[in-house]
Amino acid sequence: MLNDPLISIEINDESEFALFELHGGILAPNSAALSEARVSDFLLGATRVKKQYETLVQMKDAGASSAWLLVSAYYCAFFACIEISKLFNRMSFGLDSDDIESLKSKASGSQYVSFFEKNHSNFVGFERAGKLVFRAIGSKPHVAAWDNGLYSLKQIFSSKGWPEVNQCIAILESADHSPSKIRNVWNYKRSDYYGASGEQLALEFKKLVGNLDGSGKWLARNVSQIGALDPCIIPALCEPLAAAVINASHRAGNLLKQAAV
Repeated sequence: MLNDPLISIEINDESEFALFELHGGILAPNSAALSEARVSDFLLGATRVKKQYETLVQMKDAGASSAWLLVSAYYCAFFACIEISKLFNRMSFGLDSDDIESLKSKASGSQYVSFFEKNHSNFVGFERAGKLVFRAIGSKPHVAAWDNGLYSLKQIFSSKGWPEVNQCIAILESADHSPSKIRNVWNYKRSDYYGASGEQLALEFKKLVGNLDGSGKWLARNVSQIGALDPCIIPALCEPLAAAVINASHRAGNLLKQAAV
């Protein structure tokens, strides 16, 4: 989007910027350039999810410690959450220094100077009135991604009554079951979890890694009795979210191939 000459960028708020396509100086509804960019972005993100999942399974097969598996599975679920949210008009991303420079060179608008003085780097985007609007979210991209994932799951499944999905929703609504909190404990607060104590806690967790069917059964079996910071929460989210994104990317790829014929 930053490099497409058909897409314009405007900054009229110190905390957000907007992308849009103009035809003859008039805002283009249902912009082809933005749609193509969004599809490309999703397919690239889905590739990241697939690679992360493949790496996770390879790590398990190679005998990696449970703590490293948990961190890898967390990021797989996190990436998948980002991609699922894109399908429901919630786009989470960060800009590195090179991206910021590209944004500076392309953008214009009344709040250009004040926007860049804030040193924003993390954003959530949504479609509004024919434009893609990206609002700064400070230093909490993980919180935003999980919140967007929760929103998306509710949009898809709120009326279906599926126990496993309702359990995923309940997990994401609970502070005691926060995937970010679990990752932080294992990765930062408890170095002993990289040793024998972590392996003892992760006996069931390891059975769920790379096991989509098992993760679904675990969710159904633990509808009201998941313990606080249970490590099994991570693969129970990772397995269905990653599978959904990978499946969606295959379907999208096939549709694009058919359209090109």
